[in-house]
Amino acid sequence: MTSGLVGYQEFLVERDGEADLLNRRLSHREAYFDGIEKDPVRSTRRIDQDVFNANLTRRRPEPGLSPEMLFLLATAKLNQAERFGVSLGEAYGVNSGEDRPLERVYIELEEHYHTKLLAYVLDIFGLKFQVAPPPFVMRQFVKLNVFLPERIGVAFVGAGEMAGCVMFDQLRRVGVRLFADEPAVAARIDSLYREILIDEIGHVGYCAATCTSAERAVMRRLYPYVGRLFARQTAEIGHLLDREELHALLDRPFDVEALSAGLPHRTFLAAQP
Repeated sequence: MTSGLVGYQEFLVERDGEADLLNRRLSHREAYFDGIEKDPVRSTRRIDQDVFNANLTRRRPEPGLSPEMLFLLATAKLNQAERFGVSLGEAYGVNSGEDRPLERVYIELEEHYHTKLLAYVLDIFGLKFQVAPPPFVMRQFVKLNVFLPERIGVAFVGAGEMAGCVMFDQLRRVGVRLFADEPAVAARIDSLYREILIDEIGHVGYCAATCTSAERAVMRRLYPYVGRLFARQTAEIGHLLDREELHALLDRPFDVEALSAGLPHRTFLAAQP
């Protein structure tokens, strides 16, 4: 198996298929969604769309929300910063130019699919996905990542991808546990979140492969702080996860093997962070 960035390019083509940047499509990912559409899953839980909408733009959720509602709000909010960064990068042509390496194009398209994957989680409960801007602090963090010179910003982006892996994995576990009494729902949540996690692990490896050894050290140093920032800025996470356990997890070395365990497809790490 080819290693490094060349191996990652081969992995992306194998996993995602043909890339169509104009129409924001990856052929193999479209096949996955075709399967979702042909086999829809619906929960019997009643989730109030008005309550969901009212809390989507709140900095902190209103008191008394159920864990199920908090999970769905976190699902809707967690990817907003990522979506904001992708849209901002597109507006400035960061990853769309003809001179961009193949893997950058694929990574950008994968980020588009993450929003769609999370929207399908909400669809299980009859909720409509709405785009909402991330909180002010997160917007500034994203802008920093987009507008910093690439050589300086790659460590910040890599730390964010590492933190994203942990947050998506933790939310996946919460969702599976909350809806364990509806096995089809739990399995669909698990599948949708795992698709994101496979991509995110690849993004971490890509960032690490494009870093110097000193920059990888910065990635590792920043990662726990970025994870804490994500948790603070998505307040619902604080209600769903034990704060001390989350901090202890973030303070341990980034564990790709633990994150990859049980995933339905292989992951690819171009370099260790």
